Amino acid sequence: MHSKVLFISLALIITLPMILLLSPAPVHAVSISVAPTSGTVGTSIQIRGNGFSGRLATIHWDDQVVLSKIPISETGELTCNWKIPPASRGDHIIKITDDSNWTESTASTILTVLPGITTPTCTGQTHARITVTGTGFAASEKGIRVTWDGTVLPSSATADNLGTWSFNFIIPEASKGEHFVSAFSNSTDASEIGEHRVTVAPFAKVVPTSGPVGTEITIDGFCFRTGEDGITITWDDEIILCNLVGGPDGSWNTTLNIPPCTKGHHTIGVYGSSFTPKGIVPDTDFEVIPHIELQPTSGNKGTKVTVNGYGFASDEAITLNFEDNSLNVKTTSDNAGSFSAVFLVPQSTLKNNSVQAIGSAGSSAEAIFITEKTAPPAPTLLSPQQDAKFEIFNSVGDVFLEPVKLLSGIATFRQNGLGSPIATFDWADIDAASGKVNYILQIYRGDDSSAQVLLKENLLESEYTLSQSDISTKGLYSWRVKAVDDIGNESQWSEARKFDLIRVSNQTLIISIVIPILVIAAILAIVILTWRKHKR
Repeated sequence: MHSKVLFISLALIITLPMILLLSPAPVHAVSISVAPTSGTVGTSIQIRGNGFSGRLATIHWDDQVVLSKIPISETGELTCNWKIPPASRGDHIIKITDDSNWTESTASTILTVLPGITTPTCTGQTHARITVTGTGFAASEKGIRVTWDGTVLPSSATADNLGTWSFNFIIPEASKGEHFVSAFSNSTDASEIGEHRVTVAPFAKVVPTSGPVGTEITIDGFCFRTGEDGITITWDDEIILCNLVGGPDGSWNTTLNIPPCTKGHHTIGVYGSSFTPKGIVPDTDFEVIPHIELQPTSGNKGTKVTVNGYGFASDEAITLNFEDNSLNVKTTSDNAGSFSAVFLVPQSTLKNNSVQAIGSAGSSAEAIFITEKTAPPAPTLLSPQQDAKFEIFNSVGDVFLEPVKLLSGIATFRQNGLGSPIATFDWADIDAASGKVNYILQIYRGDDSSAQVLLKENLLESEYTLSQSDISTKGLYSWRVKAVDDIGNESQWSEARKFDLIRVSNQTLIISIVIPILVIAAILAIVILTWRKHKR
């Protein structure tokens, strides 16, 4: 019995390590991802995977091997780039397996194929035959139509089982330049395909096609001869740039600035060597717009400003206005439509002022001059002094009359505001040299300026009389003032002074109590004396 137990124990000791050695090493979960997750046929995608246990991976597209022997790192990761192969529209499965022969070392994901078309980027002439190829359409999709500049072309195409089709047509009568091709069917909208540019070339595209003198324009050339040199740009038949060289595909690019010239339409011409002589590339129309520049662009009254104008008519009489008011400045443009004039900035109540140049031939332009007046100084407070005390009922009459006013609603009291004046706040006038100013008075509780109880703006006088309609609650307050000039520049706040608002002083209260008692006593004395006299 003991020998049998010993035999089983030895067998387990030998067998279990062998099982562990022969079993695949445990790994974490296998996963893959693709980016982007959708695209047209030919789109480059990146495939990433991790958690694999083998050393080489195989990639499957709808169960067909498309890539093999992809290296897997020691940490079980792999990365590779690939292009979407010809396939019909919709979802397709990308699956990765490795050479570990372990059934758990595999993963898959979905990639969506989208419909698209390809066209030649340019063609040398009208009436040339071109081919449009479609991919990623539905398998055997029928009734596919092609459009040229939005016009549906005759006949249609049918896709094969991989969603691929082709369509040949002769370019309609068309000018040289950019044209656009698209496609659609009953099940594929043209918006899914987008517009694809086909350039009937050689052609030069200018952007923008209007602006003032000095505007920077970009010129792109398409489908010139490979490496063509001597490409020249003209402005109204005058050479302004030359010796440009086309690239391997005959394209080229340059920038330049519009030269001084009169307003209106001008011609930008492009030609190359003997391969592309004058007249082959269509001219571009550029519209010059009148424009003025100020130097300086900001200042104060009396600042000397130079106005430089460009793009006006030739020999045009020019007058200058400042905010629609004549500056009595006149000048004349030269034969290129340019001029220069000087004026002195007048008094203005605006911060942004329009300067206009108006020509006798109908040209006009404007620019903004910014008035930078120095902000006024902070006002100096005069009275009341710091820690002044004010009574809401500051006389015996107020003690008796104010409640009567409040309750009676007499029109005169309503017009003047409830209650009598409490105090007059006074501050020094701002120097008239700073221009016309107004004032802002602020009163707030204690030392907290955010606890505002009164804000009076656009005060034209350097004082303000506070009444009970402004403040009727007793307590400790602070007041301060700032000045605002005629273009809105604000000064700093003045110093803040405190004042204490009380309802009635002890002296006034005692007198107010004593007087009624004395009056009543006097009345009683008169009544008693009269009664006694009659009794006798």
